[in-house]
Amino acid sequence: MRLKTNLAADGAILLTTLIWGSTFAVARGVLDHWPPLSYLAVRMPLAALLFAALFPRQVFRASRAAWGAGATLGALIGLGFIGQTVGLLYTTPAKSAFITGITTPLVPVVAYLIWRARPSRENLLGIVLASAGGALILAPANAGGVNAGDLVTLSTTLLFAAHITLMSIYARRFDPGQLSALQVTTAAALVAAAWLLLRAYAALAGADSLPPGLARETEPLAWSPAVLWQLAYLSVVATVATFLLWTWGQARMSATHAAVIFSLEPVFATIFAVLLRGSAEWTGGRATLGALLVVTGVIVSELRWGGEGRRAIDSEDGPGETGGETEADARGVAEG
Repeated sequence: MRLKTNLAADGAILLTTLIWGSTFAVARGVLDHWPPLSYLAVRMPLAALLFAALFPRQVFRASRAAWGAGATLGALIGLGFIGQTVGLLYTTPAKSAFITGITTPLVPVVAYLIWRARPSRENLLGIVLASAGGALILAPANAGGVNAGDLVTLSTTLLFAAHITLMSIYARRFDPGQLSALQVTTAAALVAAAWLLLRAYAALAGADSLPPGLARETEPLAWSPAVLWQLAYLSVVATVATFLLWTWGQARMSATHAAVIFSLEPVFATIFAVLLRGSAEWTGGRATLGALLVVTGVIVSELRWGGEGRRAIDSEDGPGETGGETEADARGVAEG
């Protein structure tokens, strides 16, 4: 038994997860004044503009294959964000977070369905431990019955799992800056289009014809210095920087291994919430046990147990690096 050697890539994904964990407490400050879709319709286009300024050649001279990959990833995550926003109209934030945590165990399932990838034993055990820990941290105390919002949110977990799975393939084929820019640009276009269509409908039919949650999206946005710095952090650090780190790191690991590290997000989110908003954010012994299980799952996934584990890891890398796919085949997948 020994540690795996891709510590730099693990560090990149870990830092991405740490930053994402901080966004819950920071974004709450924006969402106290803004509805969620309006917030995304500003945050994502700002990040897309910054990507275009940083990587103008990679964006404006991107090949058809690169756009195909970026648009695929961007559509998955953009539709996922929109679905989460719609789901929140009918369910609680606690239930939404808990259901979204199902993404972690879904990743190896999606990887298997796409290319029959078999996770290694250590990654599979890590998934089980991390998923159980995430459930303990996120499970709402009074969940109630299943409603339409729960089902919509559940559908987004498939989109997010597919995104993580395909990222492990596309990230190996394209420049990290280019792939990050193209997928964020696509996601920004989808979110902005949904927001503009909603406001156009409200202008024609009246905001009263919309559900209360969507009607709030038509209200004027409240700007303040606090909102400005929060949006700057969420756009520059939590979107541009994290997508660059994420793309670079996941090019060097399997989708399942990345999902195990991502399972630390609720742990980091709770830590930041306690630091920024007080100890009342900590949910007690259940959350402590959950955090320990998640950390144990991540540690277990970092171990390698003999040759069988190595072969399983290779099989889960998919058809990109080890599956013998040609570059022409890669272009075909991306363009499709």
